[in-house]
Amino acid sequence: MGKRESYKQNLLKINVEENKDKHTFLWTGKSIDRNPSDFITPILVKGLQKGLELGKRVVMDFRKLEYMNSSTITPIIKVLDRAKRGKNHITVIYDKTLKWQELSFSAMEIFQTKDKRIEIKGAE
Repeated sequence: MGKRESYKQNLLKINVEENKDKHTFLWTGKSIDRNPSDFITPILVKGLQKGLELGKRVVMDFRKLEYMNSSTITPIIKVLDRAKRGKNHITVIYDKTLKWQELSFSAMEIFQTKDKRIEIKGAE
């Protein structure tokens, strides 16, 4: 079993689980803050740095997220953009059966790389 950390702000919870080959961010609840970047960005940036240092894939799993407002997309996109320009390996997993997740996350496919260093996956 790897290391675990939990972050919570209002209705949003991000659990970070680290095992031998990946660094996973499990998003649950609802992201409704007006400016969620203040909470989300430091967590994701720290995770990207740690993933790079340890040579692990960073997995952002949104399948259990019930709702996120449009302000939440900004810090996620900034992290994906930063990763695309860097050397990180990231997988974003979302629930494609949920219409709002399909709309939000399928648009992020522009960050995917041909070598699968960055992947956006819709799961059921």
